[in-house]
Amino acid sequence: MRNLGVVLTAGAACVLFSLIMTMVPGLRTPGSGNAGQAYGAAASSTAVLVLFYMARTLRLQRDETSLQREELELQRAEMRLQRAELELQRDEMRRSAGELHRSAEADLRHLHMDLLKMSIGDPELAEVWPAFAPELSPKENRQYLYANLIYCHSMLVHKLGMANDREMLGHLRYITDTPAFRGYWESARSMRDEMDPASHEHHFAVLVDEALTQTNAQPPHGPNLRLIDGRHTEP
Repeated sequence: MRNLGVVLTAGAACVLFSLIMTMVPGLRTPGSGNAGQAYGAAASSTAVLVLFYMARTLRLQRDETSLQREELELQRAEMRLQRAELELQRDEMRRSAGELHRSAEADLRHLHMDLLKMSIGDPELAEVWPAFAPELSPKENRQYLYANLIYCHSMLVHKLGMANDREMLGHLRYITDTPAFRGYWESARSMRDEMDPASHEHHFAVLVDEALTQTNAQPPHGPNLRLIDGRHTEP
């Protein structure tokens, strides 16, 4: 609408200017006898003015289009920033949920280990737990309960990221190099067969099997104390 007003104003000004030019006495000659020559000059001037205003109008339209394009690009950039911020918020929520889940799982496993400790320290409580294998003596059953406690602790250390697979294998080669742990591990085979292959428990059980295989083929290994006491420092 603004550009249309400019054009109309320019047109009206040109018409008025043409009429004025035809009334200028200096543009008339005795040979013409009329306003033809003056009108021709006025028409030329009018054409120049019309071209000037048309060029000006086109430039204004181009500038306005450029401003609209820049504004649209700014809006798009703002939308991209908003999407990135939302994605960061979703990532933070997922991390928080994962940390809460790991914390709850660690608490639950600690409770399980506390229950095992109670059964190891009290033979009457140990009778509440099913025997790992038939015809086990009370001593052997307590040893298996303790082996299970060691296994749960090691698995928790691995799941919390305090040791990677290579580091844990060195620790597992040490704790599996006893008849008591090997007997416990063999007696729990049926329970491992029911594990979800995609679970961490199954992955850790595979590590234990690998440690047993390596232990059978290598000399005894020393303990990895930084895994036993829960520290995570470079050896």
